[in-house]
Amino acid sequence: MSRRLLIAALLLVPSIGAAQRGGGGGRTQADKKTDMFDKAEAPKGPTLRVRDIEDQSPLKLLIEKRKDLKLTDAQMAQLKESETKLKDVNAPLLKAVDSLIRDMRNGSGTPSDQARAKVRDARTGLMDVLKDVRSNYDTSLKDALAQLDADQKTKATELVGKQREEGDKMIREKLNSGGGERP
Repeated sequence: MSRRLLIAALLLVPSIGAAQRGGGGGRTQADKKTDMFDKAEAPKGPTLRVRDIEDQSPLKLLIEKRKDLKLTDAQMAQLKESETKLKDVNAPLLKAVDSLIRDMRNGSGTPSDQARAKVRDARTGLMDVLKDVRSNYDTSLKDALAQLDADQKTKATELVGKQREEGDKMIREKLNSGGGERP
C-alpha cells in the first residue's frame, strides 16, 4: 500500500507544480498582451474628477484633522452639519463639473476647429464653476473658523492654506494632462 502511495505521489508532484506556475509553457507577461492593450491610447483631455474637487473642501480637512485641532464634540457636530449643507449647495455645481469635463474629453480627441472651440468653451465654463465651488468653500470656512478658539483658528488656517496650495497645483496638472487645451 505504501509503495503504491509513493509511486502515485512521485507521479502527481510534478504535475501539481506545473499547475501552480500557470502552465504557461514559458510565456512571458509580454506574450500575454491582448489587442486591447495594443490599441489603447493615452488618455485624451483632463484627468480631473469630481472627487478631486470634493477633496478640496476645507470642512472635510478640518474634520479629518480634528485631533490635531483638538476640536470639541460640539465643534465637530457643527462642522459636520456645515459640511452636509455645503455638499447640498455644491451638488449641482459638481454635476456641472462632471459634464464639462466630459465635454472636454470628448472634444480633445478631434482635431477640428469646431471641437477645439467646444473644448475651449467647456474649459471656460469649468473655470467659472470651479470659482463658484471655491467661493462656497471660502464662505463655509469663514463660518467654521468663527467657531474655533485662537489656537485652533491659527492651526486650521495653516492647514487649509497648505491644502489650497496643493489643491490648486493638482487641479492645474489634471486639467492640463492628456493633451487637452491649455489656458
